Amino acid sequence: MEMSSVQASLEMNLKELNLKTVLQNYIKVAREVIEENLSCEQYLHRLTGEEILFRQNKRIKELIKRAKFPKDKTLVEFNFGMLTNLKKESVLEIKEGHFLSDHTNLIFYGGPGVGKTHLAIGIGRELCLKGYKVIFYTGCSLVQELNRAKNNLTLTNFFKRMRAYDLVIIDELGFIPFEKTEGDLLFQFISDRYERGSILITTNLAFSEWDKVFKDKITTSAAIDRLIHHSQIFELKDEKSFRTQEAKKRLQGKQ
Repeated sequence: MEMSSVQASLEMNLKELNLKTVLQNYIKVAREVIEENLSCEQYLHRLTGEEILFRQNKRIKELIKRAKFPKDKTLVEFNFGMLTNLKKESVLEIKEGHFLSDHTNLIFYGGPGVGKTHLAIGIGRELCLKGYKVIFYTGCSLVQELNRAKNNLTLTNFFKRMRAYDLVIIDELGFIPFEKTEGDLLFQFISDRYERGSILITTNLAFSEWDKVFKDKITTSAAIDRLIHHSQIFELKDEKSFRTQEAKKRLQGKQ
């Protein structure tokens, strides 16, 4: 069999096996191997390593896309020096993902503009980079999804689908008031994830005010109990919000 026929057959095999990166690089890597006088095993190791790296990067991109982050925020951009009682080391530990193994929940509490959403997105993005499945909701958008599933009689399926995620982020819980039926749906969601998967919540409400979300004391108490059983709670304090300070800087820049 002529070399061109062997090459054509090889490329058909690589396509059939869906080894796209090997297909793109096998000739280039072969030349490198000859120049470096490497063995056949080293040639295969280099080729398969590039294929694995390609697939890992592709999976990470898909995880970030499926997470539905509203903005592209990173922890590198976050100014920890602006907060008086949040240790950078604590957040860097969180981003390693160890808390997910025992389904620990994270709760970031603080006033508007102190960076809660930025932290939530940054942590979620870091976890995606490590291969974890994350999904982002606002409290309002999650309740809308729950309502839609209830009306379509697919609530059980929605809960099962959410169990596939290592972390569900619920941002801005309490910013928009819910009806009692909506609070009850949210409680069902929290109960279903209890000791099955982690939740990250950002809120401007102290626990004593959570009856604004769930509408009655019994449901409120039960929801809080499930969330804090395995949890890390962070209160974010700052004399002035990030957004206020950024606005002042922009205003000063125009003067």
